[in-house]
Amino acid sequence: MEISSPQQGMREGPGKPPPDKDEAPSRTSSRIRLEEVLAQPGPYPQVVLPSSGTYWDEHAMDADHHYLTNNSNKFETDETATYYRRYFLGNEHWTFFGEDEVHGPVVVTYKREVISSQENFRVLLRLKSGTHHATIINLGDYPTPAKMVKRLKEELTVERFYPVVTPEGPELILAYDEHVLKNHFKFGLIYQRFGQTMEEQLFSNRCHVAALEEFLCLMGQRVKLKDHEGFKGGLDTQFGQTGEESIYEKFREKEIMFHVSTLLPYKENDPQQLERKRHIGNDMVAIVFQETNTPFAPDMIASHFLHAYIVVQPIEPCTPNTRYRVSVTARSDVPFFGPTLPPTSTFEKSPHFKEFLLTKLINAEIACYKAERFAKLEMRTRSSLLCALVDDLRMKTNEFLGVTKVPETPKVETTGNKFREIVRSVLIGRKNPDTPGMLKKPIINNTNTLVAVTPASARSKGSGSSSGARTPTSSPDTTPNTMALSESDDSSLNSMDIDGHPHPLNEDSDTGLESMSSAETPHKLSLQCPLCGNNEDGVCALHADPETIMRQVETLKHEINKLKCDKLDLLRQNVTCQREIKKLKEKELKLGGELTSATKEIVRLQSLLKDLGTGQVSAV
Repeated sequence: MEISSPQQGMREGPGKPPPDKDEAPSRTSSRIRLEEVLAQPGPYPQVVLPSSGTYWDEHAMDADHHYLTNNSNKFETDETATYYRRYFLGNEHWTFFGEDEVHGPVVVTYKREVISSQENFRVLLRLKSGTHHATIINLGDYPTPAKMVKRLKEELTVERFYPVVTPEGPELILAYDEHVLKNHFKFGLIYQRFGQTMEEQLFSNRCHVAALEEFLCLMGQRVKLKDHEGFKGGLDTQFGQTGEESIYEKFREKEIMFHVSTLLPYKENDPQQLERKRHIGNDMVAIVFQETNTPFAPDMIASHFLHAYIVVQPIEPCTPNTRYRVSVTARSDVPFFGPTLPPTSTFEKSPHFKEFLLTKLINAEIACYKAERFAKLEMRTRSSLLCALVDDLRMKTNEFLGVTKVPETPKVETTGNKFREIVRSVLIGRKNPDTPGMLKKPIINNTNTLVAVTPASARSKGSGSSSGARTPTSSPDTTPNTMALSESDDSSLNSMDIDGHPHPLNEDSDTGLESMSSAETPHKLSLQCPLCGNNEDGVCALHADPETIMRQVETLKHEINKLKCDKLDLLRQNVTCQREIKKLKEKELKLGGELTSATKEIVRLQSLLKDLGTGQVSAV
């Protein structure tokens, strides 16, 4: 029995087209390996790994090793991202931020706790490398943020910490901490028929068998894409360009959209079926549903994003005894993820199998983010977010306290020197039209503030920094120049080609890089303008109009002329004062001479009086 989508035709045979001249060596080797396996009598292994060691698979030995410790259907999310909401929000706590010369911005949050009559401090330390959580004791009589930071990371050296004093602080911090939490996932689902050994064959299957339809009904509900209101997963819900139906499921408050190869549009004149691969090839995790016992090689599909595959093979499909054999393979830098396969790797068709498989898919994508390719992007994104968080906390604190921002490195310079620098910069800019900041080159103001969705319950009571009603810069409701880190309908990591090939600006591509698009760009493109100094909003608006620049220069010239006139007035006053001083000195000399003459006259008169007194006594 064959099942096809409304736009699909008859089932095609498993013919093997000749290899492309430009076929990658790895794909050629995978085809040769699979053909060698198929040349042997069955049964065949579900997964055939490359000899290069670039992939690992989860088999019975691994299952026996991990099964007892990781057999629960639990999401392997980063629990640290939930600690601020769990332990701090709504309780009295303090947050400080600072700067380390090596590690960059530092944001530390702590609160006091009493456990078994002993005072402890629960601390969250946010760095570019990640968020660290610990409970610290014995901090002495004067616990300080510097001491707490040293306990967690001894190599940190922060000269000064600044307190967060704003009602919007908890909302900003919560948005940063929870940006790694995802509620939207998209997974590929590839249909493999017996004997298919090439990527083109997998994506060229026009329709699927009843066994796959039975599996799809178990995994989710078939929905009409037209006007679909749930998570879209990058599929077109308005014009039907990505097919009419797809498989969608809500699972433990998470939304999942499957990119089913046979439900995506089939192009007659496209042997590679790039429209299908555009979606599935840009997912991180994919299910490979095998029609029957046939081998699959993880390196047979060329993709920068696909890092993990879950291979499902039906046993006695469309019967009351339907079972599924499952294998798992992933790239070597993807860590192990649960739940663990049972030793038999076989499941009965049941809700338990559905729960296991969906949990396995979600944990697989979480593990893929730890692979080297995505870990670098995630670190750059986290770095940009942390810088944005510190800037927002500083700005909101200054606004709340009514403090005018003072430049970190104030520079005292005379007006004349500044004017000469301005004129020199303008003249150099005219002579060299390629100088940054001039009009000859297009300027893009890319002030990306990457933000996550802030829950409505992010309100704190009794804290030094609690959420307010005002929408902060890092709020998801702020539309201009923001790129939300919350899960997008297009993908989990869209709009960035890892190999450096840019996508068109408005292309609705499902590349899998949208949430980290700013990881490749600076947090703020801020060019220093010689006319207005540091402009925090990006490129100075004066550069947009040369006439405005000249008007500004003329204004500064008038100010300089005015200062020169004031200087001349001061010089005149100085000359007048010097003349007065000269006159006073001359008068002082004249008075000094008169005083000397008067003193001599007094001495003479005293001597005369003395002589007169002596003569009168003799006469008597």
